[in-house]
Amino acid sequence: MRVLDLFSCVGGHALGLHAAGFQTVQFVERDEWRRRVLAKHFPEVPIHDDVRTYHGRPGSAQLVVGGPPCQRTSVAAAVHGYRTGESLWSDMLRIAVETGAEWVVVEQPPGNAAWEAEVTGDLARAGYRTCRRELSAAGLGGPHIRRRVFILAHRDLSRLEVAGVAIAPEADRIARRAATGNHWAEGVPGALRVADRPPYRVDRRARIEAIGDSNPPAMMTAIGRAIMTAEAA
Repeated sequence: MRVLDLFSCVGGHALGLHAAGFQTVQFVERDEWRRRVLAKHFPEVPIHDDVRTYHGRPGSAQLVVGGPPCQRTSVAAAVHGYRTGESLWSDMLRIAVETGAEWVVVEQPPGNAAWEAEVTGDLARAGYRTCRRELSAAGLGGPHIRRRVFILAHRDLSRLEVAGVAIAPEADRIARRAATGNHWAEGVPGALRVADRPPYRVDRRARIEAIGDSNPPAMMTAIGRAIMTAEAA
């Protein structure tokens, strides 16, 4: 299944989906350092630099995935007094509609019901049914909590229901090491390591920020395998 990966960071979602049998056909990432990391580790995948200027080609991807930057929508932003509700979600929706994607997966930190309602409402008006699932790194066998919300969307309710039900058992298989790919014991991808004395301070800061913006690939592996289960049903 072909994937259009928005707000790509350094490829955490792509790594997870590749382990589930997906193929990334396009990245869109604004940060120059992160684009260099993507180009190094995914040299065959084209990279665009801004979702606001990217236009999806009809039929180019079956899945559009992304986590619109959460600095203006997250709980942390609210704690610090600058949550305004702004995001690039409208561009993600536009690209999904332009592409005609069968599946849309939207990722975001938990704690903003109003923003989630906006997303599900916009998807409904575009003809998609939605389901909400929450995953955590700890629930996938990780050493930390890191909770994330995933909104899955598909126009066919029956396929969506199959995928929604399949996510929890897939996550459990990963946590129990019963499924191959993305085991915590294998270590993080080289692109995410920060303890190897990078030559420039800016690189170290960029790496740390990339880790903060990245989710464990295993999260998207669980979702990708659930989608594959729905496709096979």
